[in-house]
Amino acid sequence: MTALSRTWSLGRAEVLLLRRNKTLLFTALLVPLGLIGLLAGVQDGDLDDEAARGMASMFTGTVLLFVVFYTILSSSVARREEGVLQRLRTGEAADAEILTSMALPGVAVALVQIVLFGVVGAAVLGLPVPSSPVVVLVAVLLGAVVLAMLGLLTAIISRTVESVQITSLPVLAVCLAGAGLVVPLDAMPDALERICGFTPLAPVLTLVRDGWVGPLDWAGAAGQAGILVAWAVVGAVAIRASFRWSPRA
Repeated sequence: MTALSRTWSLGRAEVLLLRRNKTLLFTALLVPLGLIGLLAGVQDGDLDDEAARGMASMFTGTVLLFVVFYTILSSSVARREEGVLQRLRTGEAADAEILTSMALPGVAVALVQIVLFGVVGAAVLGLPVPSSPVVVLVAVLLGAVVLAMLGLLTAIISRTVESVQITSLPVLAVCLAGAGLVVPLDAMPDALERICGFTPLAPVLTLVRDGWVGPLDWAGAAGQAGILVAWAVVGAVAIRASFRWSPRA
């Protein structure tokens, strides 16, 4: 078997396990879809550009945090404590293939939900069609990679599946606050706003807003993508050096 076929087979197994976990399935599917219903309920009249930018970034941030980050955090801790990861390492699959397969279900669900958000948002909420869909796609993919890595790194300090509700809070707080989903970035002091621009979720949502509604500054977009690539490189090095494969309990 090739590396791609092994990763695909392991990913299919992860999808089956996700379907059996009702709590994770609820988080991955119903929370983002419920957000669409909430946005539709509070929407009054036509969307202006600023409202559309805020809506696109809020939905994308929610999906990446709760579908990608939280799902891979919970599943990786569960597989580790059950001894599954340890057994998988004795087979042909490489470490990167095993970890990638765990991320595949969450990333696939996130991509489908964001596409559905674009379609339903245009039909129900009056959301404009993305002006630069390639930029939005690249932003979501890079964001999914970074958030998946954050999930794996957070799993290192999580002893049990129950403890992820606590260990995930600092990451969620930093990502939400840094991306301006708690307090608008333009309401922060300049120095704090610049620091927040380097948090993991902030470049993703900046690219999504600019790629969805505009205006798009290509030089600025390249800089935001560079921040995400840097996060991905640092995450890969940290995971390679520190990820725990054997049960901690």
